[in-house]
Amino acid sequence: MHIKINNGINECDVYLIGTAHVSGESINEVERAISNINPDLIAVELDKDRFFAITNNNVGKMKNNGKNNIDILKLIKEGNIGIFLIHTILANFQKDIGEKFGIKPGSEMKKAVDLAIEYGKPISLIDRPINITLKRALKSMSFKEKLSFLFGIFDDKNNPELDEKSLNEMINNAEDLIKILKEMSPSIYKVLVDERDKFMAKNIFEISKEKEKILAVVGAGHLKGIANYLKKLEKNEIDINLKELMEIKKGKNYFKIIFSAIVLCIILYGFYSISSNPEALKKLTIDWIFINGSLSALGAILARGKIPSIISAFLAAPITSLIPVIGAGYVAGLVELKYRGITSEDIDELFNSDDLKRLMNNNIIRVLMVATLSSIGSAIGTFYFVPGFLHLFW
Repeated sequence: MHIKINNGINECDVYLIGTAHVSGESINEVERAISNINPDLIAVELDKDRFFAITNNNVGKMKNNGKNNIDILKLIKEGNIGIFLIHTILANFQKDIGEKFGIKPGSEMKKAVDLAIEYGKPISLIDRPINITLKRALKSMSFKEKLSFLFGIFDDKNNPELDEKSLNEMINNAEDLIKILKEMSPSIYKVLVDERDKFMAKNIFEISKEKEKILAVVGAGHLKGIANYLKKLEKNEIDINLKELMEIKKGKNYFKIIFSAIVLCIILYGFYSISSNPEALKKLTIDWIFINGSLSALGAILARGKIPSIISAFLAAPITSLIPVIGAGYVAGLVELKYRGITSEDIDELFNSDDLKRLMNNNIIRVLMVATLSSIGSAIGTFYFVPGFLHLFW
């Protein structure tokens, strides 16, 4: 795709190449474009970390130093399990597809970087850091969307077989796939696609100043969005603030704390309101323990946790639900970590697994899944009682 833009200083020809990160044809297209266009600068859909990962073989470094790079306890304590899981699963899913075609994920980006170095062309990294994108995505997703994603991992229907023909068809019909994503989850579309379209368009617009020809290698799904925002920037119809797109807003955390406190007050009031009726209090207490504990334990079972972890989830959930500073998932995750243990082989496999199902059997993933699903089960158990307790206020 070719766009001529006036950036206020000069006119620049911007060539956008849409690729798939595991397609051999994409590699060939990048090579042809650089040879034919001879751009002044080559921009790639990478951030600093991904750039070093594909150029310096950081996977190998992780493999050798994995124990220093993965602090499971810290992940559980700081609540960063979701980001780690999503990043790992998506990376391995992409790698799994690449293995089928004998292509390393990101090979077309590496080809663009290699050729830029070979021809002495400047390189620009135009994408937003992946950790920022994932954090913003998780914060924007509803509870239902998070559950759908989590359980969708285990559904084989969501992992169709791909061949070279179908992969190339996906590139050619990227707009249709983006529309489907937008309909399925507007919040995920906004963060993973639209915000990154803005981020990359703004970077391209800025680096186009005092350049005659730029070649930008991006995912096929970003072509239309980037082109649209480039035209809007040219006409001053939009102001894109990169700093705002990099922010991880803390406001929702305060809302979460306040919301949790309100729920806790409702539950405590519910128990207090029937304290004068021993039989009713006894029944409510038993129901609370059984339902909250059982759902948390069910989460640990679905994650295929060990028996001590399942028991811990059952025992901890009714108590931790009344103590906002600690969750049932934290307790169950620590017990699972103790009894399962993490070996150097688990760390090696995590970063080098070539099979998604095998990845889900990895001890690191299993520990994190136990922590996540037991927390979700406990949360469902807690909210189960809220409607009944609310009636006590009227």
